[in-house]
Amino acid sequence: MRALRLYPPPGREVSAIYEDLDLPPAGRYAGGPYVVLNMVSSVDGRTAMEGKAAGLGSPTDRRAMRTLRSKADAVMIGAGTLRAESLSLGLDPSEGLPQPLAIIVTNTGDVPLEEHLIVPEGQEVLILLSEAARKSVVDRLGKLARVVRMPADSSGAVDLEEALRDLKSERGVESIVVEGGPGLNHALISRYLVDELFLTVAPEVLGGTADRTLTLLKGPELTIRPTLELLSIYAAESELFLRYSLVCTTSNST
Repeated sequence: MRALRLYPPPGREVSAIYEDLDLPPAGRYAGGPYVVLNMVSSVDGRTAMEGKAAGLGSPTDRRAMRTLRSKADAVMIGAGTLRAESLSLGLDPSEGLPQPLAIIVTNTGDVPLEEHLIVPEGQEVLILLSEAARKSVVDRLGKLARVVRMPADSSGAVDLEEALRDLKSERGVESIVVEGGPGLNHALISRYLVDELFLTVAPEVLGGTADRTLTLLKGPELTIRPTLELLSIYAAESELFLRYSLVCTTSNST
């Protein structure tokens, strides 16, 4: 694999994408965990094929994903992502690196842990469960992972701002890589809780009807739209790897 860093200049060949990344960046503000989204999409904006993201990214993208995971204290997904496909939120044990904390956010407790979550040796799994969920859910999930009941917002969903504060104060989590799905992405961005977006653009055009197409975000139109500042561009064959910082500004829409 030949990867090039195209921006910022000067361009140069690199041995691995994001190899020199630090999370959180040096000199970042004090506050909650540093949160980055890492997603892959087709050129026409789809983030899944038949409901699954696994078919989009190349081996280079999967290597970049593992590199990002290795830089973070935790990897987070929403329950819908786990329901859609079997996956791991860890690193290859052969790499000899500490496993990030695996975090599943769920409002109802409907998560197929045994069926779909592949847990590498040495990885801890944490379930952030809304207090609106039934008590019986805690008993069931508690046999498989550590469950922390979180305050619910007005819709009954996990209060993500409170969850992030708890992760830092109680678990010492300084950095989190979020890998979807679009509902969790939207909830985090709409609450101004995302610091960076890492987006792989796969050389695919998939089409599909709007009601059946998964995109980066799923939810109401944002009233506060983040300003995206381009931090870096990498290219490997026909795949692009984009990194943006996010700053929320007031929307001009009416």
